[in-house]
Amino acid sequence: MTYSIVSFDPKYRFIGIGTVSGSVAVGSRVPWAMYPYGGVATQAYTNPSHGPRILDLLPKSQSAENALLTSLKQDPFPEKRQIAVASWKYGLATFSGKEIPLEKGEYISTHAVCIGNLLTSKAIPMDVCEYFENKAHKISTPRTYAELLLETLMKGHELGGDKRGDQTLALLIVGETEYLPYYDKLIDIRIDLDPDPFEKAWKILNML
Repeated sequence: MTYSIVSFDPKYRFIGIGTVSGSVAVGSRVPWAMYPYGGVATQAYTNPSHGPRILDLLPKSQSAENALLTSLKQDPFPEKRQIAVASWKYGLATFSGKEIPLEKGEYISTHAVCIGNLLTSKAIPMDVCEYFENKAHKISTPRTYAELLLETLMKGHELGGDKRGDQTLALLIVGETEYLPYYDKLIDIRIDLDPDPFEKAWKILNML
């Protein structure tokens, strides 16, 4: 149904999430992030409560994997979920339940976790993660981070993306702002039911 990347930049401590889907309004339920703790993507048969719950658990458990497993224990249907967690402080973790749509895939690299389901190819998460890692050194601002995430998502699209077609996109980057601890969003872009969500996302990014 969706493919996502959850990532972080250890130098500037940005946290970034990009997600693309054939479903509507994924930006309202898939990407979750909180500075300085980490980011979460919760998808498949989405249980959006995993996002804020895992972010709350991260500093308490001191581990992305422990926070993820603890959150799953509170879900009556964990095998329907696909979740990725990334934190520069607490590590990376992922989970793909047995009942999520095929093709499905997950991949953990150095600074990112990529997951996907209902894909044209289960190799998409690995290729997307590797593309991100190969260019992650170029990140220096929220803008360059957003550009890299969009390029990374476009790589997934070029490889086939969602079986239903890629028509919804969300991009979220959080970091240090003058409004902490109440507001940490640096970039928040959402495109819904567009025949080319990438073109629209680039247009919006160029307006920021």
